[in-house]
Amino acid sequence: MKILQITAALQQGGVERGTVEMAAYIVAQGGQSLVASQGGRLVEELEAQGSRHLQLPLARRTPWIILSNAFKLRRIIQQEKVSLVHARSRAPAWAAYLACRWTGVPFLTTFHGTHRIQNRLKRFYNSIMVRGQRVIAISGFIKTHVMTHYAVDEARIDLAPRGYDPDVFNPDLVDVACIRPLQQHLELSEGVPVISLPGRLTRWKGQVVLLEALNQIKDLSWQVMFIGGEEKKAAYLLELQNLAARYQIADRVRFVGTQADIALYYQLSDLVVSASTEPEAFGRVAVEAQAMGCPVIASAHGGALETVRDGETGWLFKPGDADDLAATLRRVLTGNDDLRAVGARGRQWVAEHYTIDRMCQAEWNCYEKVVRR
Repeated sequence: MKILQITAALQQGGVERGTVEMAAYIVAQGGQSLVASQGGRLVEELEAQGSRHLQLPLARRTPWIILSNAFKLRRIIQQEKVSLVHARSRAPAWAAYLACRWTGVPFLTTFHGTHRIQNRLKRFYNSIMVRGQRVIAISGFIKTHVMTHYAVDEARIDLAPRGYDPDVFNPDLVDVACIRPLQQHLELSEGVPVISLPGRLTRWKGQVVLLEALNQIKDLSWQVMFIGGEEKKAAYLLELQNLAARYQIADRVRFVGTQADIALYYQLSDLVVSASTEPEAFGRVAVEAQAMGCPVIASAHGGALETVRDGETGWLFKPGDADDLAATLRRVLTGNDDLRAVGARGRQWVAEHYTIDRMCQAEWNCYEKVVRR
């Protein structure tokens, strides 16, 4: 099979990472992998794995650009003799849908997020993600969302939960010699529990909620790392820094920015918090942390309800509720739970349910269903 995946860009994020992971799997299965996007930092990795990248202005949403992209994609599909087109984001999906209609090539989509539905026009724009012959849902939460809001027959939906890479998120593979220097660089105190919140610096990721919760447990011993950044979010970062100062906890808070070797930071953590105030479509952080043997405290909505087993591999708290998060943190930090045992159960749980191979195999099975029709 020659598969053309289409997404807006290849910068960073779950959609982009899933695209690159699936591209590598297609090549490993003996297929030919093409990816069309506007480009980005992941293109080099994509091509190193054996895929070809086709650069088009697919992040542009204006109707005439979408139409222009559709004509370009039609030519690519015909020239490359593409077997199937897999679209992963909305504006590119419209262009791909038209190109597939014109060429008769099968078209399928992955529904990666809930997408806001403010009005009929927005619902129509979003609906392109359910116009494929098959619709791949990245979690049970998203599957329910698609069925509820877009009236898609369950028989047309394939479930392919996202996965982690065991060759990256594996505590046995972390270079322990790097831990101590990193600890010193970040000025983290030895013997003091490290709480981490990985995620982009954007309000709905819940950094404020965690700071408000930490303000309520200042009597306990802890230190916290906020892992992740965004160049355009300088004002939000300053707001968080000022909030930490106002709560008089700034000396225990570290903003470490985006980190390529996130597994090393998980290894340095005793607890990982996912405090998203809006439901995560899947939530890779919770899975990656568990893969590293790190217990998770997560908002009780979205994908976390599937990936975190409350009281077994981690704990859930009421979304957006700093009081409940503070109570959960206090209970975990002062209770009798063996965090190593919780981490070990989490590691086994995600290894059995949420690996990249499982995710890619589910998508590959979907490809075969469509091509064999």
